[in-house]
Amino acid sequence: MSVWKTLLETAIHAPSPHNVQPWRVRILSDDCADLLIEKRRTLPKEDPTGSFIILTMGLFIEALKILAANRSLNLHYELHQAPSQFTPEHIARAESELLPFARLSLKGDEDSGERIKENYDDALFLTRRTSRISLLPKRVPDQAVHTLTNLARHWGQRYEQVCDAKTIERILERNIHALFADLNAPAYHDEIVEWFRFTDRASRRTRDGLDYRCMNSSRLSFWLAARFPNLLQLPLARPLLEKVYRQQLGIVPTIGMLAGPFWEPESAFETGRFLMHFWLELAKCDLYLHPYGNLVTNRPAAEWCRQALGISDIWLIFKIGFSKVPPQSYRRNVEEVLVD
Repeated sequence: MSVWKTLLETAIHAPSPHNVQPWRVRILSDDCADLLIEKRRTLPKEDPTGSFIILTMGLFIEALKILAANRSLNLHYELHQAPSQFTPEHIARAESELLPFARLSLKGDEDSGERIKENYDDALFLTRRTSRISLLPKRVPDQAVHTLTNLARHWGQRYEQVCDAKTIERILERNIHALFADLNAPAYHDEIVEWFRFTDRASRRTRDGLDYRCMNSSRLSFWLAARFPNLLQLPLARPLLEKVYRQQLGIVPTIGMLAGPFWEPESAFETGRFLMHFWLELAKCDLYLHPYGNLVTNRPAAEWCRQALGISDIWLIFKIGFSKVPPQSYRRNVEEVLVD
């Protein structure tokens, strides 16, 4: 069973929405394990189609597959149910807290008859690619753009980017408006605030969620947004708070977008597999991103982006570029991920 624990020691550094880390693993033997979703770590109010949680599970499986390949092992998976069975409605009806997602199996390349080749060292998983601090004032190199564009095309996706300063500011303004509106929607607010970590002690205790250190925010402003979101809508306070939040975003030389099949559950799973490769390519290029999730989950904002940018089926919008090393978010350890 040590091989599974070895794979998990690195795979647990994979990204997830709000750092919820929804995966759990039950080891059945040296070459077989079950991957499960922890029900309370899903986001039904923000992710009403279930696409982002399904994407996250596909991403995690691909992480394990890549790490296994680095050890001349081939990881196979078989979903317990179709991805469409993991929408919020289906998850809500489930009686168990742990939902079986996929059966995982390991074989050596000599046993599977497949030659195993991957181009991502384990170390790439350990470098945080999300940076909410100000980016450095230089754009993404042409070679990196070419690499990311081709990778997306290979997976049936599109990578597009915007470098025009005026357009970037319009996008950032729209993101702020969407965020402030969503924080004043009770269902969204109550769900996301559950994952806010206001102190070092809370962050170290849970080892998940949105750590204030990584949000490039003071504890006070982070706390006020959580406890008094109505301040974001008051005529006198709103302009000031918009200015503060824009300052926190810092320099944004480039906005990137990923577009393509995603919003159907089956597409979301394959898109998650792609996103793991995209994430690791960012690491190889020493690039960072910061997703602006409200621009795709807030319907008016998403429609504005579609019209303003002329791109359909956008499922991820983010700033992208070079950064100083940002604070590292915590991860649950392997023992917390494993279940009997």
